[in-house]
Amino acid sequence: MRVDTVITLENGVNCLLLEKATLENENYFLSVVLNESEEPSDEYVVLKEILKDDKQFVIKEDDEQILVKLLNLFTLNLNSEMTTITD
Repeated sequence: MRVDTVITLENGVNCLLLEKATLENENYFLSVVLNESEEPSDEYVVLKEILKDDKQFVIKEDDEQILVKLLNLFTLNLNSEMTTITD
């Protein structure tokens, strides 16, 4: 999976992958849920990438300790990108 792509969850909800972070050898994506018009909503979710039997799928990450660590990583990534843009 790649950032800037839209994925469809099992429940039919589309999410745009905004940012990727790796924590403890696991990949996570900060994602925004798309509304019926395929526009970003105000709902965000962190998805954990699972690789099983050579297939990729995601699950919603709910562990608060992991989410706090990921928030720091996503913030660091954003700050790094902003520095690059302004240089």
